Amino acid sequence: MSSTTRSISRALTLGAAATLVFTLTACGQDASTPTGATASTSSSTTSETTQGAGAVVLDDGWVKATDDAMAGMEPMTAAFGTLRNTTDHEVTITGGSSPAAGMVELHETVKTDTGAMQMQPKAGGIVIPAGGTHLLEPGSDHLMLMKLTGTLETGTTTTLTLSTSDGDVTLTVPVRAFTGAQESYAPSPTHS
Repeated sequence: MSSTTRSISRALTLGAAATLVFTLTACGQDASTPTGATASTSSSTTSETTQGAGAVVLDDGWVKATDDAMAGMEPMTAAFGTLRNTTDHEVTITGGSSPAAGMVELHETVKTDTGAMQMQPKAGGIVIPAGGTHLLEPGSDHLMLMKLTGTLETGTTTTLTLSTSDGDVTLTVPVRAFTGAQESYAPSPTHS
């Protein structure tokens, strides 16, 4: 098996393990573990890269499933995993898009003066050093999918395109069930 075939095979395997959607009520850190058809936390997989140079991959990636519990709320979710820079130079993720969402933003979770956890857009993007990684996890940095175009069901997959300093990279990510904390959202200039 050639090196390229192995890379594609690994990428396809993670495609079943990394989805990009997270609700307003599930961005917080919680002892809960995501569940679903690909919820194993002991195996490392890499998301499928379907376009772009593959400068960035998403290991152990997933998107939080949505359901009827979001009725009456603006539909949103988030994607998590470990972003890995496969190049010998720094790569910056500046944004993203998905057919599952009208808007994708890079977010961070910060503690307010009152001690509450609050999500907000991450200024400057996500910088991943050469050969390095950047963790996306509940209660910390994540990719926020907003204005969802439909329900994201556990066990399915969705695609996410990351805009990077090396060009766009499209990933296929699994959708998992997850129960998270209850942070508030600090609106961005692009989201009210």
